[in-house]
Amino acid sequence: MPAVTLPALCAAVALSLTAAACGGGGSSGVPDLRPTARAASAGVNGVNGATASPECASKVKTLSFYGVAQLSDVAKSAKAYMEKAHPGLTVQLNSTAGNYVQLVQQISADKAAGKQTDVAVAGFDLLPVFAKQLGAQELSPSLLRSTYDQRFLKLGQVDGKQIGIPDQVSMPVLAYNADVLAKAGVDPKTLATTDGVLAAAAKIKAADPSIQPIDLPTGQQFGQWYLSTLASSKGTLVQNANGTPNLNNPNVIAAAQFLAKVGSYGPQSDDPTQNGLLRFGIQKQTAMVGATIASIGAGIKYIQSQGAKGFKFGVMPFPTLPGGKQAPIAGGNALTVLATDKCQKEMATEMVVAMLSPDVVAASVEAVSYLPVDTAAATQLAGFYQQFPELVQFKDLGGSLVAAPAWPGARGGEVPQALTDQVIHVMKGTDPATAMRDAQATATQLTAS
Repeated sequence: MPAVTLPALCAAVALSLTAAACGGGGSSGVPDLRPTARAASAGVNGVNGATASPECASKVKTLSFYGVAQLSDVAKSAKAYMEKAHPGLTVQLNSTAGNYVQLVQQISADKAAGKQTDVAVAGFDLLPVFAKQLGAQELSPSLLRSTYDQRFLKLGQVDGKQIGIPDQVSMPVLAYNADVLAKAGVDPKTLATTDGVLAAAAKIKAADPSIQPIDLPTGQQFGQWYLSTLASSKGTLVQNANGTPNLNNPNVIAAAQFLAKVGSYGPQSDDPTQNGLLRFGIQKQTAMVGATIASIGAGIKYIQSQGAKGFKFGVMPFPTLPGGKQAPIAGGNALTVLATDKCQKEMATEMVVAMLSPDVVAASVEAVSYLPVDTAAATQLAGFYQQFPELVQFKDLGGSLVAAPAWPGARGGEVPQALTDQVIHVMKGTDPATAMRDAQATATQLTAS
């Protein structure tokens, strides 16, 4: 999820057609349709204090950026801007890491070897690691453009400090085959709650037993993203304020009970891209599928490209527990400054602001349908939203997003996968209360080490 790798892993899920970015595609049978961001113009004109001082601009000759493949186009735009604005500067792009956990390992190894990292991308759940272990600097929101959407800033904070500036932001969604739902007599509006989803699943099964009503792929740690988002809809977080797990809470168990019922409708995909995509978008074996907003644009494009072989596509925010409200756990990443030298830090900050240029943000959203973090970019995207009206409903949910849990301890990074493992057990028949009790014990052990 936001957690240790959700969108961290290429922003690909059930509908994601960006398999190539994750090393997928090819022999898997998943079409390689990873979109490339159009050429975009970066700049910091009119942003007070964001441009490095002449003294520092003349002094700094090299700037290093560490990211993952999904941000390569955005980084290239910023590199072009910085090198044009500062003749003699070389921006080194390092985007070989396959996911954010690997990126942390890469930065840590380079730091131990004395190699400087100036700007880096951090998955939301790993921001504490960047702050406490990698030396990420506190950033001032006052350096950002006035058009930056302030609602997203909370997602980049650690202990009340702005450690990262959110750049690509996602949320879980539920996509559906509207043709199948219509045949079963299901109104898509009823999918807003878990009760509605289960009622729809029963109707779909009765109308056409050959189609699995629902598939919530659990791979890439999506299992724990669903669990956390469902609990959050009732105002409960899976992590207490002091960092300890809160997995035996009644609302968390209720979330697990819903996931157990979903599992009773058939095997859930283990990999969002390789299995979930094939089953829903290509083989038409499932009627509803869990996904991330970042995969929806590409999914719609692919299904539309199939013409008569395609189907009417629909998408909703991920359902809430009965009586709950939308409070999805955010997925995505933030830009951080690791440089500590005064001049390197000034130049690194300028590069961060350049990467958040409205035009760059808009190009990124057009390629991979994240939520736009800049209001000017959102205005620029009017044509994009006319082309994909299914995405309009998510534009105003930025303020409802909840920060991903960040687990403490040397082994805290293992908690998201441990929770996903328990979700898989639940979907395969383990008693939800028992699974959450086991999850509580495991998370307690991992965070205490």
